[in-house]
Amino acid sequence: MKKIINLKPSDYYTQRNNTLYPNSACMPTARAMFYHGNNIAFNNPSKLSDDDYFMSLLRSKEAYDFAKKKYPTLMDAGYQPNEIHGMYSSFLDLKVVGKRVSDFLTDLTYKDIINRMEKGEVIMTSGKFPEAGLIGHAFCIIGYINGAIGPALILADPWGDFRNNYRSKKGYSVLMTEYEFKIHVKPLQELKWGHVINV
Repeated sequence: MKKIINLKPSDYYTQRNNTLYPNSACMPTARAMFYHGNNIAFNNPSKLSDDDYFMSLLRSKEAYDFAKKKYPTLMDAGYQPNEIHGMYSSFLDLKVVGKRVSDFLTDLTYKDIINRMEKGEVIMTSGKFPEAGLIGHAFCIIGYINGAIGPALILADPWGDFRNNYRSKKGYSVLMTEYEFKIHVKPLQELKWGHVINV
C-alpha cells in the first residue's frame, strides 16, 4: 500500500469556526491549507485567524474594486471577490505572500493530480455536492492512497466529510475515489480546475 499526505493534521483548517462569513468561507479556508501544504510563507499581521484574515482582505473595498476591473462578468453575475478563483493568484497572493505563487489551471487530469501529490504538492480545487446542498464548495487535495480498495485521493475539506453529506465535521484525510472525483470536482467533465503552485 502506498500513502502520501502532504498536509500535516496541525495545518488543517475548518471554516465552521470562522467569524467572518463562515458559510461562504471555504475558499479562504482552503487557501490557508494550500499555503501551508506547499510550504509557502505568508503574512498575517492581524489578530484574526489566517482564513478570517484572508476573508477580510477579499471582502475589502480594494478587493471589490480590483474584482470589478479584472472580473466584471463574474461580479455582475453576483459573485463576491472571495468566490472568484482568479482573485487568489492575482490578488491574495500579492497581499499575503508579496508575489504571485500560484496558477489556476483548467485542464487537470486525475493522473496530473497524482503526479503532483507525488511531488509533495497540495492542490486547491472546488466541487459540487448536491446531496448536501452544496452547489459550489472549495477544498484541498492533499495526497493519495493506493491500497486494497484501489486508488483514492485524500482531501482536507474545510466543511467536513462529503461522504456522509457533511454530517461529520471532520474534514481532514477524507478519501475520494476516482469515480467520485469525476462526478464531484468541477467542472463535471474530464478536465478539472485547480490552484497549483507556480514554480
